[in-house]
Amino acid sequence: MPRIPILGADTTFRALRHRNYRLLWLGQTGHSATLWMDQVARAVLILDLTDSAVMLSLVIATRLAPILFFGLVAGAVADRYDKKRILTVTQCVSTTCHLFIGIVAVTGLVEVWHVFLTAAVSGTAMAFNQPVRQSLIPRTVPPEDLLNAVALNSTALSFMRIGGGAIAGSLLLVLSVGGVYLVTAGIYLFVILTTLLMRFDGDTAGKRRSESGLFGDLAEGFRYIAGQPVLFVVTALSLILFVFGFPYQQVFVPLLAKKTLDLGDSGVGFLAGATGVGAFAGSLFVAWKSNIARPGVQLMINMLVFGAALVAISLQANVWLTALLLAVAGSMTVTYMAFTNGILLSNSRPEMHGRVMSLLSLDRGLIPLGAILAGALVQFLGIRPGLFTLGSTIIAMSGLVLLLFGRRLAEIRSDGALRGHAAVPPPREAAAPAGQAPAPRELPRSL
Repeated sequence: MPRIPILGADTTFRALRHRNYRLLWLGQTGHSATLWMDQVARAVLILDLTDSAVMLSLVIATRLAPILFFGLVAGAVADRYDKKRILTVTQCVSTTCHLFIGIVAVTGLVEVWHVFLTAAVSGTAMAFNQPVRQSLIPRTVPPEDLLNAVALNSTALSFMRIGGGAIAGSLLLVLSVGGVYLVTAGIYLFVILTTLLMRFDGDTAGKRRSESGLFGDLAEGFRYIAGQPVLFVVTALSLILFVFGFPYQQVFVPLLAKKTLDLGDSGVGFLAGATGVGAFAGSLFVAWKSNIARPGVQLMINMLVFGAALVAISLQANVWLTALLLAVAGSMTVTYMAFTNGILLSNSRPEMHGRVMSLLSLDRGLIPLGAILAGALVQFLGIRPGLFTLGSTIIAMSGLVLLLFGRRLAEIRSDGALRGHAAVPPPREAAAPAGQAPAPRELPRSL
């Protein structure tokens, strides 16, 4: 019987043909599941212990602050040392944190400082984990599959916004918060296994370790980025999303579920899952149609729609309409980040990928500032007025960016995001036969 082709399947999932990428993607899926389950569980735990929106925003800030403090160093470490080993170590640290908080919560010994301590330690592990994961993508696929691989990576994250949030919400119906953390510790063991199974011909470290020290690598990274307007402008634009946008997930979604819509603990997972539905659809769209003509302009369109969705959420109190608008917001954020990551990776040299991707860590590190700002807005204005203020700010700032940088953004083309800027082909999988590597192609160095 002839095989019935599925429209777009060959292009949408083409990066999964590569064994090392499949393992990296499976690990990202498990890792993302624990991140979103932790987000739901930690919010429920701190609210149960303190019933304070300010404490919720502070624990979120504690978890994300290490990204700001260690982000650039993590990028240099990712370029300098074996990436597979770094992934394994950071995942073991995260497993230990989740196991600890699970045990003290199950035994009734949990205190507020336990929540903050594990948030700080797991946040530090995440600060080193994410630049490595992102910079490994070009080493597991050929250049022509790069943006597809980035989009599928976002799909894993987005799917687990649905799966992670829904799983955590469902588990909270039958288990305690501590039981949820014990489950996440088990998932981390699977993630560690996928990392150990990856095989490369050589190590996945940078090739210039003997020429300069760690701080010399950092200085080199700054000089390189300063000479790449594409990298600088696109990363700077992400500040709007990280500072004013992402607090809607960590601060406002739990508060809307528990305080405004009266959905209870499981409602936090439901609304997080709704956000993930949109994010999953958006990432699949990027994987399928990764040749959008003007990805730079698309970034700002996404931001404007995102801000409008937050404003609309703040103006109504219907549960299903809120879920639908959260899906729109999730779609806008994940497509924004997929195009951003694709542009950054394909406009930089392989030996600089860790440091380039750590640029986003500077932006991500400011999420705690946004979380504290969101908590203050809730404290002084209330939940809905606070969300309205954030959404309006995003719309105003995005409009200003379009006026100032619209022409430059329009010059970023989809072929620039798709062509590899690799000086060397990605290392072959140790178990795979040698194949022909595509010839490297240069990208324009400026906007």
